[in-house]
Amino acid sequence: MATLAAGCAGPGVMESDAEASVTDFYAAVAARDGQAVCDLLLPDAADALEQDAGAPCATAVVEDPQVGPALAHRAADATVSEVHVSGTQAQVVTTSDTVFLARSGDRWIVTAAACTARPERPYDCEVEA
Repeated sequence: MATLAAGCAGPGVMESDAEASVTDFYAAVAARDGQAVCDLLLPDAADALEQDAGAPCATAVVEDPQVGPALAHRAADATVSEVHVSGTQAQVVTTSDTVFLARSGDRWIVTAAACTARPERPYDCEVEA
């Protein structure tokens, strides 16, 4: 069940935009376009990824032995099944992932991806701020 979003755009538009951002994100992952992937990330998440991998974000999302395969695996089946929007935050559930987003200006950016649910605990995400 989606939550109504505040602002001028209706909830359907906000949900569609969040879904499109996740679709674009995983299309870039599948194409191994590291720069496009990083352009869709929250800058703090890209910075954290660079620090953890010891490589530029665009390289890490494709080549890091932990992050690259985790993203690629999820990109293989990234069909969106649910979108939840609450104000400037969104959660998009795909067949293989749960992706978290934040509204930045007129677009949605990925704040966490390659996330696994854990009972009674926060999600465990390979990419996050």
